[in-house]
Amino acid sequence: MDFFSSDLGIAIAWICTVLSFLFGLIKSKETQKIKLKLSSTVENKQNLENNIEQLKAKVVDLSNNEVNQTGEKNIYTKTNSGGMKIEM
Repeated sequence: MDFFSSDLGIAIAWICTVLSFLFGLIKSKETQKIKLKLSSTVENKQNLENNIEQLKAKVVDLSNNEVNQTGEKNIYTKTNSGGMKIEM
């Protein structure tokens, strides 16, 4: 017990306290960087998901409607939900 109250023991405890404070400070900054990177990754993922949904909607719209060139006039062909082709 005399070691902890000696000058050497107090100096070692002080050094350990300062080093642990610096280590904690460095790790908290790394944690903030990781959180910022994670939040930007989540935002990018949400933007990509929204873009995918919009593209799927456009693909569905384009796949249902076709324009075929037969002869001199264009024929507009649309497939309805029943699977019948209607030519106009």
